[in-house]
Amino acid sequence: MASVATREGRLKQTIKDADQLRWQNGTGAAVSVGEIIAITTASGKRMAAMVLTSEAGTSTIAADAWGQVLIRGRVKVDKSESTAFAQGKTVWWDASANQADSSATANTMSDFVVGMCTTAATAAATTVEVDLNQGPDEGSPGSSSSSSSSSSSSSSSSSSSSSSSSSSTAAG
Repeated sequence: MASVATREGRLKQTIKDADQLRWQNGTGAAVSVGEIIAITTASGKRMAAMVLTSEAGTSTIAADAWGQVLIRGRVKVDKSESTAFAQGKTVWWDASANQADSSATANTMSDFVVGMCTTAATAAATTVEVDLNQGPDEGSPGSSSSSSSSSSSSSSSSSSSSSSSSSSTAAG
């Protein structure tokens, strides 16, 4: 099971129909493969991403190093054992509790949308399955929920997906 963190980083690539992106860790600390992190686009939108690989071939991406992150796909994230999720509902990340949350009203500026619940999860369950960055509430407190188009500051390989037509560039 993946651990989850709420660290900001910078993307160096245009987000357009991508499942994976090359990402530079600008968080100031190492992040582990499997962690869920928040990345911020140039338009101010915060997105969830799962750390996949380190270009150094290690299990962590050191500060200022490069790796691949997943921004679309199904993942399981930790959740409170007192919170139930219905299929199709928005899953928020509660940074203070370091777990998934179903209530947008309880969230603060450091919280963000992880995605949409793909399989109902009972209150007793310890994880919830989420479609990353998909669903009706694809925004975060204090940020724009719309995407804007901009040129990329660097290019790299990524997987293509036809599930989205929005385009954003992350802060560089």
